Amino acid sequence: MKLRSDCSSSQRLRFFYHAFLCYSLAQQASAQQSAELPTLPSGFYEAAATVIGQSEEPSFGQLDVELGLLTQYDSNVTLGSPQGRFAEESDLLIQPSLKSSFQLGSGTGDWRFGVKGNVARMEFQELDRFNVTNYSFGLNGGYQSKRLKLSLDSSYASTGGLNRFVGNFFEQTSVSSRLTGDYTISPKSSLELSLRQNSMESETAGFADTTSTTFRLAGLWQATPLIRLGPGFRYGVRTAEIGGQFQEQELTTAGPVLRLNYKLSTKVNLSSVVGLGFVDSPSGDDELLNWQLGLNYRASALWGLNLRMIRDTQATFFAGGGFDQVTNFRLGYTRKIRSARLNLGVSYEDREPQGSTQVFNGFRDSRFLSYTASLGFPVFGDEVDLKLNFAWRDFDSADTSQSWDGFQSGLSLAWVF
Repeated sequence: MKLRSDCSSSQRLRFFYHAFLCYSLAQQASAQQSAELPTLPSGFYEAAATVIGQSEEPSFGQLDVELGLLTQYDSNVTLGSPQGRFAEESDLLIQPSLKSSFQLGSGTGDWRFGVKGNVARMEFQELDRFNVTNYSFGLNGGYQSKRLKLSLDSSYASTGGLNRFVGNFFEQTSVSSRLTGDYTISPKSSLELSLRQNSMESETAGFADTTSTTFRLAGLWQATPLIRLGPGFRYGVRTAEIGGQFQEQELTTAGPVLRLNYKLSTKVNLSSVVGLGFVDSPSGDDELLNWQLGLNYRASALWGLNLRMIRDTQATFFAGGGFDQVTNFRLGYTRKIRSARLNLGVSYEDREPQGSTQVFNGFRDSRFLSYTASLGFPVFGDEVDLKLNFAWRDFDSADTSQSWDGFQSGLSLAWVF
């Protein structure tokens, strides 16, 4: 057990947050969520052609279950290169998975409550040292009245695999929670609240435990029938426990933000936040620009685009400590071709360490680019989907010995019942 002699400001904030979250869950409150804003990537091993910005609506009053089976060839499982610390090694991955969710709601739609869970087993045929079982489960709920909307989501996850942030196999457990609220003051004005928290504990020796807590409050004005915008305030805390004595580094950021939503029926849906954060960290004071943007564009029933952009500060996993500014862009294109569906995607990520850093500059000063493509077909009616997946990944580090690239191709089946 890890003991600390004092309680930092971030710990107190997390305590009050979880207390409020538990109270909201006890009320079984629910609301229809606004357009999703993206979160920072985790860095863990991803299957080829992961769909960008696409999710299914929950089915109220019934249990949704999905069985999946992925077979994938990866030309560079080890994230290695000829001049690097690890040699390139290819392998075949077989990954069975199970996902399930259950949603309940009142007849008038005032509240809802749900549970969800998934488990996946990663089995490499030759590199069995990377085999791992990943699982997660969570609760969600909310409440909606004439003036008030509340929505919450809380989950626990055990995750392991190759992680590009550290260039090696890495395992962790995490607890994450999100609470959003919207209170209507008048037909043209409202208040919006957002609170996110994520605590990650390393299960692999030599890496740090990290936390991230972000609070945002904004006043929104209905400028036009399609646009809601207004000023707000954002406060965030990032922590990392480092060293054998579990010393804690803390970064805080606070500053103004501008919130903007735009919605044109089902064709265009935009949600965005742009802000300036005044940062206090072990490396000194600074001012950093941050943003989140989620955009869905459905031109017709045949094709659509989606864009996800985020820039924020993240604690490093390395035991040497430190904080990185991360910028991530993801663009996806979907096209329906008869009964098939084509998905194309491109993703770019830039990581830059803030202030002085002690170790592993290469991984923390890097660029990551990926191209993905998938073509899906319904088989056996609409109950089973067959999908062909392809991906190219390129990791460019400030230390060339830590740079790598690789190709993935796979075939997956998903049975929904």
